[in-house]
Amino acid sequence: MRFIISAMKSGTVDSWSAIGLSSHRQRVPCDRVQFRVSSGFVLALWCLVALSACGLTSQQRVLYNLGGIQVGIVTDRTTDERASPAIINRHPADYTPRDIRSLINSLEVSGWSGLFIGAFATPQPKPVFTPAEVLMLADPLAAAFHQTTPRERVFFSIQNPDAPYDSDRTSGSLFFRDEYLHVILTDHYALLKADPGGGETRDPRDDKGMRLWVVAPAAAAVVPTNKEPHWTAFEKVHISLKPQEVLAAQAAAPAKTASDQKQLAVSATEQPAVKGGASTATAIATESANDLRLQIRELTSANLELRSRMKEQSDTITELKAQLEQLRNELGTGTTTLERKPSKKPAAP
Repeated sequence: MRFIISAMKSGTVDSWSAIGLSSHRQRVPCDRVQFRVSSGFVLALWCLVALSACGLTSQQRVLYNLGGIQVGIVTDRTTDERASPAIINRHPADYTPRDIRSLINSLEVSGWSGLFIGAFATPQPKPVFTPAEVLMLADPLAAAFHQTTPRERVFFSIQNPDAPYDSDRTSGSLFFRDEYLHVILTDHYALLKADPGGGETRDPRDDKGMRLWVVAPAAAAVVPTNKEPHWTAFEKVHISLKPQEVLAAQAAAPAKTASDQKQLAVSATEQPAVKGGASTATAIATESANDLRLQIRELTSANLELRSRMKEQSDTITELKAQLEQLRNELGTGTTTLERKPSKKPAAP
């Protein structure tokens, strides 16, 4: 309004009818109307570009899409470059597929399926990823972290191999910030959604009572308030790890004796996997069960790798057999006379 009044005083706008504030029907020059329309379009376009530059729009790109598994990069809305100090992620992150496999292999999730099961039984933790999914995710996740920027995070989505057309999927995101790896789980296909009835879809705020856990010898990290990300309403299920500590603990785990493992279980009461108010005996039992599950998962992963190598060797042997059979056929049809020709013996002295 101030701009309009000042323009009138300076003579830029010659009458109230030029700005539509009067009922007098005076004609406005066409070139002046065209100038005002063009100026409004440029101003709107500039605002749109400014909003995009400020990061108010979220961008997502898929880097891997195979076998029902998607891995990609998405804008991280919890970052803020204008803050003091700036809140940004520690990306790109240089971790090998083996490191990524060790980190995600230590994650478990608990929750309930349906509407009433959570009220009658305590959900037991189960691996977030199957051994096959861990092997398939390691390379794409490592490659994605090499391409992320400080304002982005890596996301994943896995469809249920037993029910590929169901809406339940294992999905979430990961990002490195400061000395932590933050893991967010938004859904898991092993935990079936509750039916709200009436043909309505599941409420996106329904997290199925999911909770993330960490399997020993890894431990969940306690993040100080000043380093805790500002989680959104749809990021209630999350957990944080210190990657270097987790990898070091897993590397040193085979060298520990049974007594050392029991001592570790007793001292790990701050880990979220040990529920508050549980006794020391319950904590030891829980850690022992976690150790057993971790060993089973490691053995399963090793078994899958051996089976993959055996399959490759079997395919190689089959190919060699086919080539040998082809050579036999060629020798039998084309060079039979050469095979029957007797060899020359040196003449007797």
